[in-house]
Amino acid sequence: MKKISHPEQPVIVTDLYEAAWLLMSGCTLDEVSCIPLSDSLSCRLYFSGERLAWAKTAFRERMAQVNLHDFRQAYGQVNGYVHLAKKSFDRERRAARKGEL
Repeated sequence: MKKISHPEQPVIVTDLYEAAWLLMSGCTLDEVSCIPLSDSLSCRLYFSGERLAWAKTAFRERMAQVNLHDFRQAYGQVNGYVHLAKKSFDRERRAARKGEL
């Protein structure tokens, strides 16, 4: 995913439910990056947008309410981006290992 610059500081999350909530709340998913964890990968999701502070507060204060169908679609979209980022990261890691031989 292409990185987009925004004047405000992006919010970084690793929780896919929170990421789906932010997406549903009108925030922009700017970037997904992978974090190697021993034998697996995790991802950081970078969000920006005017409603970011409100959405983060609503999630943290347990005020977030969603239409389940819409949430499922947003979650699937976020999960798809994470899957693509992990595939790309693994491909780059394998290519780097081949180059070391």
